[in-house]
Amino acid sequence: MPGDSPIVNITVSDFSISDTEITNAQYIEFLNSAYNNGLINVELMTATDPCGSYDEYMVVATDIAPHAGEIYLQLGETGGCTSDGHAEHIDNKSWITFTGEKFELLDDDKSDWPVNWVKWYGADAFAQYYEVALPTEAQWEYAAKAGYNYEYPTDDGTIDLSKANYNGDTPGVYNPDGHAVAVRSYAQNPFTLYDMGGNVWEWCADYYDANFYSNDAVDPVNTTPNVDNKRVRRGGSWNYHASTLASYARASDFENRGNNHFGFRVVSNYTN
Repeated sequence: MPGDSPIVNITVSDFSISDTEITNAQYIEFLNSAYNNGLINVELMTATDPCGSYDEYMVVATDIAPHAGEIYLQLGETGGCTSDGHAEHIDNKSWITFTGEKFELLDDDKSDWPVNWVKWYGADAFAQYYEVALPTEAQWEYAAKAGYNYEYPTDDGTIDLSKANYNGDTPGVYNPDGHAVAVRSYAQNPFTLYDMGGNVWEWCADYYDANFYSNDAVDPVNTTPNVDNKRVRRGGSWNYHASTLASYARASDFENRGNNHFGFRVVSNYTN
């Protein structure tokens, strides 16, 4: 795919990475703590998708929070819409709601599903709050390849529907019943990490640049904004095809975008 090449050699310093994507339960703990500390508010705002415009509650950073004024998370009772205007499966809605006093789950059975509808700002704010970080793109890829240079970030480097939550092998084929599932539903990779491929896309720290990487770089991270402020996301998701789950496959999106298949994990011992 464009931007996936050329192959370069990069050195990455020691780091640790969360073994799963951040879950609804973990994100709710952050939201309640941040709310009690005056870092976030909940505001009714207008959202737009292929089904039209509608009012939705959003978690918004206050003036004393990281990324002041930006939306961290979209709440809501629906799963959004496909690009051709069809309503998503109901299991793709945000499972986090606000009661007026606190954040809580709409369904206790979804506590260990990866948080979705989270924007890059909301992922980075979570990381900052706990004094960790979003993975750099290089860290993410190293973790995905698991010391074996695996093509896919699965238990053995191969891909099929028993190894990851994705939408099959053919681009453009959409499964209307697709949705995220609980973390640890599939076998871990050799680094004991789950769902590095599929389930939800994972935000990275870097701004996207197709030509950023060069041979022999040490701990590279692209902190230079591009013209459209797109950040890297990696790993594919439940509604993307197999090639996007490859350990080396690169993708990007706007910082203020988040939907039913965007999530994240975090790292410590981050080098910048």
